[in-house]
Amino acid sequence: GVVFALSGFQNPLRAHLRDAAVHMGALYRPDWTPECTHLVCAFARTPKARRARSKGGVVVGHTWIWECQKAGKRLPCEGYLLDGSASSSSDGEEPEEAPPPSHPSP
Repeated sequence: GVVFALSGFQNPLRAHLRDAAVHMGALYRPDWTPECTHLVCAFARTPKARRARSKGGVVVGHTWIWECQKAGKRLPCEGYLLDGSASSSSDGEEPEEAPPPSHPSP
């Protein structure tokens, strides 16, 4: 039931996040659309994150994808939510380049 878009990530991290979520069964959209349920975002206070929240979307950090992958199931979003209330802006900063967990061998 997850349809997601990504915001604020550059390749190769962007591709790793997309591939990991799609591998778990999520549907990817290159930009926020009305069918999206989640925005996986590098920064909480961006126009795209505000738009997603205003449309009822859930805005989460990228660690949500890694933790879901590690657990082998969709985890609750609490604890991964980016609510946009940070006191300082992250504009211009790069997101953490966390290496993706390795996929288990088939």
